Amino acid sequence: MIKSSTKSCELLSAMKGTLGRLKKQMAELGMSVSIWDSQAANIEEFDGGCGFCRRVRGLNAPCRGQAQDLVRRVIDGSEPVSTRLSCGCVGIAVPILQRRRLAGVAVAGFPVVEMIEEGHVDRLREGLGLEDEEHKRLLAACRRRRASEDKDFLHILDWMLNHEQAVATAEKELTNLSVNLSATYEELTLLYSISGSMKVTQRPEQFLQGVCNELREVLNVASVCAIVYAHPPAVERDIVTIAGTPDLNVGQIQLLSATELAPQLTEGGRATVDNHFQAPADSGLGGSIQNLIAAPLTTDQQPIGMLIGLNRKGDFDSADMKLVSSIASQAAVFLNNHRLYADLQDLLMGVLHALTSSIDAKDPYTCGHSERVAAISLRLAEACGFSPERVQQVYLSGLLHDIGKIGVPESILCKPGRLTDEEYEQIKQHPARGAKILEGIRQLEFVIPGVLCHHERPDGRGYPRGLTHEQLPLEGLIVGLADCFDAMTSDRTYRKALSLEVVTEEIRKHAGTQFDADLAEKFMAMDLMSFMGDNFRPVEMNVAGALLEGWK
Repeated sequence: MIKSSTKSCELLSAMKGTLGRLKKQMAELGMSVSIWDSQAANIEEFDGGCGFCRRVRGLNAPCRGQAQDLVRRVIDGSEPVSTRLSCGCVGIAVPILQRRRLAGVAVAGFPVVEMIEEGHVDRLREGLGLEDEEHKRLLAACRRRRASEDKDFLHILDWMLNHEQAVATAEKELTNLSVNLSATYEELTLLYSISGSMKVTQRPEQFLQGVCNELREVLNVASVCAIVYAHPPAVERDIVTIAGTPDLNVGQIQLLSATELAPQLTEGGRATVDNHFQAPADSGLGGSIQNLIAAPLTTDQQPIGMLIGLNRKGDFDSADMKLVSSIASQAAVFLNNHRLYADLQDLLMGVLHALTSSIDAKDPYTCGHSERVAAISLRLAEACGFSPERVQQVYLSGLLHDIGKIGVPESILCKPGRLTDEEYEQIKQHPARGAKILEGIRQLEFVIPGVLCHHERPDGRGYPRGLTHEQLPLEGLIVGLADCFDAMTSDRTYRKALSLEVVTEEIRKHAGTQFDADLAEKFMAMDLMSFMGDNFRPVEMNVAGALLEGWK
């Protein structure tokens, strides 16, 4: 027997399931099938789909050699062929193609009625010593078909083979599609999750930690690290975020980034993969990295950091590079937006502080008053359980509550003695003037209630409108209480600062009339000493959330 070719055997072995189903289907039609490789070598013996073939096989009948001749004819012509074998059976053979390449040949045989007419059955009965029952079964098998049907069965064998190959291909494609869909779903879920968490009010460390955790799970790696370079005011110093166990400390991760990865990423600007990473002996990285994948975080074509995946069981591929690059692009969008909003917030807060400082500068006795009122208002808003965004809005209301005093003459603001009725009326206009100034700035409309109503009282005896408790916004009541506390505890042109004991007594006395009772109770439970004199510390606020609410 000719030795089969290795490549052909590999192709046929990959089709084992397909060929097995083919042989089973042909056996149901009473036909046996053998498989031959592209060198005309028999891979599997006749399956013995009928008793006749099993008995003939024991005779070493010449039909086996004739079957091999059939195979050679198919190999030479790449077309299906049929013939009558010396035993009287009809032999048919079709090529087995794999991706248009000849992988082998399928051969089938079946007895025909001509075997009876030509005496083949009688000769086989004598040669095989068939019993009467076996002889009858052989005769019955021969009577089922005629030799002239060979072309029909040749088409049937060829169609069944192609059908089974198509089914196998479809199953394989379906399996691959299912795997790809599953991977794509995970990737889309990751991208959607990251997109949903892109809020400029979120700290970069929090955002990047979420990105690293999600990416580590999808990539199935030991660890994922994110590095963001310092860029004040948004990022004061380098950020290194780690998910998993990289077996490297923060310093080593920064060293890996700077010495091994940054030059590659800067050069190409795309993700890079090293499935056989070897750190230089003097690098200080040791041998804890087997493979890695990295993508730059880039804004305006300038690197601002990178994402790194470390140590995966198996190699990283182009699909991983595409995914990591997509995640890095999204992360870079968030970081760039965060930088822009930080710059904008820095600018706006600088302008607001300059405005309030200009008001306070008109009266040296009220220097720092707006800052203190803002800080006290913030603490009160927190005590009321406000959301972070609303707390920030109350803070800005406190900071800007006296902006209307820009229109009050300094002679009135700084007057050491008692004000006349006309001068007091001028003072009483500053809440309305402040609201008028701010109503032209759409993004700061949310501070107007606090500015306009910070001198209103629950009992209706306040100004400028004389509103009662149920008509007053809580922001106005908060800023009003903070304003009164700081005014009483500060030196003024007409009196010295009152003691904390006197101030707290005044607040208790007027709770429910001048001050909201619930607010007064919450306020008295706070550390009031921290708001006075040298104990006061300015509040560092991230007002992006408040401003975003104003921009909606």
